[in-house]
Amino acid sequence: MARIRVTPETYVALFEELKKNYREIPLTRNNYLKLRSIKPINEDNLVNGFTGEIFRSNGLTSDWYDEEKEERHKNQNVGESYIPPNLKANPRFFKFVFYPLHQKLVCEVKDPENEISVGILEEFLKSLLVTEKLHTKFGRIVVSVVPELITAEKITQCRKLKKVQLSFNRPYSDHPTDLEKQILSEMIDQNVEIFVQTFIAGKNEFLSLNQKVKNLIQLASIHGVVEYKIENEEELIEEKSTAESYPLIERVQYDPDVTDQGYLIQSRGLEIVSSIENE
Repeated sequence: MARIRVTPETYVALFEELKKNYREIPLTRNNYLKLRSIKPINEDNLVNGFTGEIFRSNGLTSDWYDEEKEERHKNQNVGESYIPPNLKANPRFFKFVFYPLHQKLVCEVKDPENEISVGILEEFLKSLLVTEKLHTKFGRIVVSVVPELITAEKITQCRKLKKVQLSFNRPYSDHPTDLEKQILSEMIDQNVEIFVQTFIAGKNEFLSLNQKVKNLIQLASIHGVVEYKIENEEELIEEKSTAESYPLIERVQYDPDVTDQGYLIQSRGLEIVSSIENE
């Protein structure tokens, strides 16, 4: 079979194909997801992208017990008998935007009324797109989550750091910095194999790092692990580590009475995909 040449127009054709059949995908934990309301951002130039929604509902169980007959009705879809198929339980809507030029889809995962995990979204898109039919028409389709890039600079620039823990082995490099030479010398002199240092902010306070600690964080990000805690915009504590991989999630505060969600994700989405390419 001849290899299909992938261009932005290929992704346009893929989304035009998806618009023909908004099929529902059953997933784990009784979740049912489907695409809906796919529309081009610019009717005259489809490679600019598409907007739409991912719709999620929770299906009814297939494990029932009839108390009058005193018997189980496992795998019987009672919902189809009593509930119209056009009614969906616990509906949730998540707006998304897809950019063919960047091959990236940006989807909201939380607002005051809705929340969905990145894992469920990934599972849904894989089930929707990685099919024999689409493979035949468009070639191999790969769905993957864009990871958050955690750098020493990103950690030190956090304004609400609650804790930083550094752990690294003896640093070796072809062109060591003065700090690397100092740390290596101290570790050798004291028979230290692993250097560990922890900084914890006081209650209701945040860390204010000096340049030496920032340099240590940079060193640990190269030769070991940096674990840290931050207070996010929702005043919740997040724990992260340079040894782990996390999906890229951007938090945006806005007033829903003033700002339209669809416009917001479209404008922020383009900033996000552009920043990914510049990293």
